[in-house]
Amino acid sequence: MSRLTQGLSWVAATFLWAAPASAFTIEHSEARYADKHFKYELTVTLDAPIDSVNEVLRDYDEYPSLNERILSAKVLDRPERDIALLETTVKVCFGPFCRNVTRVERVLESRYVMLAIADPDRSDVQSSETRSELTATHHGATRVKYVTDVVPNFWVPALGGRRMMLKLLESETSDLFLNVERRAQQAAKPAAP
Repeated sequence: MSRLTQGLSWVAATFLWAAPASAFTIEHSEARYADKHFKYELTVTLDAPIDSVNEVLRDYDEYPSLNERILSAKVLDRPERDIALLETTVKVCFGPFCRNVTRVERVLESRYVMLAIADPDRSDVQSSETRSELTATHHGATRVKYVTDVVPNFWVPALGGRRMMLKLLESETSDLFLNVERRAQQAAKPAAP
């Protein structure tokens, strides 16, 4: 091996060792449509401590900063300590045609689990249920298992529209959790002296 090759190998190894590792790893991603239901399952590992991830996910007012399609998010009421009545408005587009979709959900919060069930009378969905479950993994990372099942209360074109909706669910949810990871990493950093 030449001196140049050895030198470049050493530089590359040093760079890779010193570069920050991102644990954002998608383990499972499946979007499907069946009988008017748009379903999406995601299992992802985030390079952030579980308590920081949990804190970011429960900071509902900050949801618009996690994804540009979330136009607003606000807690309407807290009827009990571990229950939030949450209203979100999301921009949904099918090509050039966009609409704002509002959901009012009852979010049941338990340690590292959130279950959001939409109120169809106050939402642009016939039904919607989303469950997020967090588990701590090795080296301080967090595994998120996210499952959603949505039946819109608006027409989604069968030709192309359903596929676009599934792709939107997949890409926007992945982007959201990537931003959750970033925010949780910032929150977990010790304050500078």
